[in-house]
Amino acid sequence: MATRSIRLAQLLLFTLLCGLIGLSAAKHLDLDGHGIHHHQHHQHSATTHHRRRLQRDSRAKDAAGGQLHQCDAVKSYFESNLNLDIKSSGTYDEKGAICGGSCCNNATELQLRDKAAAQFEKLLHHHTTSLRGVLENTADQFQSHVLELAQISENYTHYQFARVYDRMVPQARMMIQHLYTDILNQLNYASNYTNSNGQQGRRGIGSVHSNLEEAVRRFFVQLFPLAYLYQVHISLNSTLGELHEDYINCLQHNFDDMRPFGDIPRQLQASLGRSAHMSNVFMNALLQSAEVLNEADLLYGKQLTDTCKQQLLKMRFCPNCNAHHARSETKLCEGYCKNVMRGCSAEYAGLLDSPWSSVVIALNNLVATHILPDSGIVNVLKNLPHKLSDSILFAMTKSPDLDQKVKKTCGTPSLSPYSSGDPHANAKPANYKPPKWANAPDPGMVIFLSTIDKSKEFYTTIVDNFCNEQKSREDGSCWTGDRYGDYTQLLIESGTDRQRYNPEVPFNPNTQVSQLNELVDKLIKIRQSIGAATPSNSIQSSHDIQNDMGEGSGGGEGQIGDDEEEYGGAHGSGDGSGDGPHTPIEETEDSTSNQVESRDGDKASGSNPLAATATWMLLTLVTMLFSSCS
Repeated sequence: MATRSIRLAQLLLFTLLCGLIGLSAAKHLDLDGHGIHHHQHHQHSATTHHRRRLQRDSRAKDAAGGQLHQCDAVKSYFESNLNLDIKSSGTYDEKGAICGGSCCNNATELQLRDKAAAQFEKLLHHHTTSLRGVLENTADQFQSHVLELAQISENYTHYQFARVYDRMVPQARMMIQHLYTDILNQLNYASNYTNSNGQQGRRGIGSVHSNLEEAVRRFFVQLFPLAYLYQVHISLNSTLGELHEDYINCLQHNFDDMRPFGDIPRQLQASLGRSAHMSNVFMNALLQSAEVLNEADLLYGKQLTDTCKQQLLKMRFCPNCNAHHARSETKLCEGYCKNVMRGCSAEYAGLLDSPWSSVVIALNNLVATHILPDSGIVNVLKNLPHKLSDSILFAMTKSPDLDQKVKKTCGTPSLSPYSSGDPHANAKPANYKPPKWANAPDPGMVIFLSTIDKSKEFYTTIVDNFCNEQKSREDGSCWTGDRYGDYTQLLIESGTDRQRYNPEVPFNPNTQVSQLNELVDKLIKIRQSIGAATPSNSIQSSHDIQNDMGEGSGGGEGQIGDDEEEYGGAHGSGDGSGDGPHTPIEETEDSTSNQVESRDGDKASGSNPLAATATWMLLTLVTMLFSSCS
């Protein structure tokens, strides 16, 4: 029995040892298989990563190739359209410091900055030249029209005298010519013009009025003896002959007391002198204003700061440097465009716009109240032949009274025979035809008034018109100076004080060009010269100009604030405080009992010590087996 138990124990021990060896081998095989699988997985991951890297490199290469193609297009655009000699290696690996784009290096940006500044100066030059041309052409056309009217007026006067006062024509012709010669001389601004540099011509425009008054008076004084002889004395006495020189001198000397032509001479003195003076004031103001624009034109570029030039570069060419719109114009954000342009032109707009607007208002008023109305030079010249004829007609209607005054003052005239015979005996009727009046300058003057009125706030208007043409029609798709999107900076209104807060080109009052202040003074003087020639209640006084200039730079403070930044939950909602329920992760151990309960074993252990020993060995091997399996 004991032998059987021992054999049984040996058999069980052998079986368990074999099982243990098999499990151990299986475990090793399993470990080897897992390692192989892990190695294969690692190898596959490496292959995938390498393939993805190759794909990224390929896409980067394609992008670089596309960018290289775009930059070549940009370079071609710069060279063909802007006449720039762009130096590059073809790799575009150097980015400019301002635009930060691959298509422009620092040297290219410097070229483009100068080009952008030149384009800005060209814009101002274009508008200044155009407006100066309007002023000069208006002065030339008006001058030509007035001089032509004066010549036609003279011809019409000869026609009128020949038709109505034929016996007076031989002697009156020279008087008429002398009168109109004086009128033409006084209307010719080349003789009267005083330029803004103080260089004065043969006469100052201030003397036009007095000179014409004297010319009109001289004409009527000389006309008096002739009109009295042929239209008063001969008509009353039917006698022919010539007045003695002493009698002629007596009539001329007492002209003012006798007043043979009534108030007509004084009326003509006033109307012709005033209208001719206003004509000269008008042309003088036009030409002096044109000179101011010409001098301002010569200053363009001298006041451009580095900040202005940099922003002009960013506005005009940075999109190209970043390979945007290689062959088309960039649509600018309106606020960005106006901030840059207003900042660059702040000195001109701040200093010149207000006095220039005052000059424009004065010119408009001058034309409306003293050039185009019936009292203007055009109508005065047209009416002059009729006024001269009416003066003789007045003497004829008052002939009895006038004849008494003459005889009372100078005595009864005794006529002497004609020294060379009657000049009218063999005279042929004059073949005068009524001349045609030149077309009035009203249409041209209307165009002038419309153009000059639009030039108020001259430099501000240039900026606004330019940016209105350049602005994007679609929200969120315009150039902001750095990118395409919405421009979020505040738009600063014109005025030097306001422009100090310009986010793009802040105005520095310490950099003002002194010549601009000189131009301001010249504009004020032009405005004052117009004001001195016109009624004080018809246009602003010079004091109002300076008030306007002061008010133009007084606003805007206290309106500029920092942009408010909103972060909308950017900090997150978790604060790591650990509040709230927890679900702890507990580690569990296998609580499986290693004990095998067997009623048979209990009985055996109680009956045979060897069986107990065998059972103990069996349990030990089972425990080892479970440990190996786990």
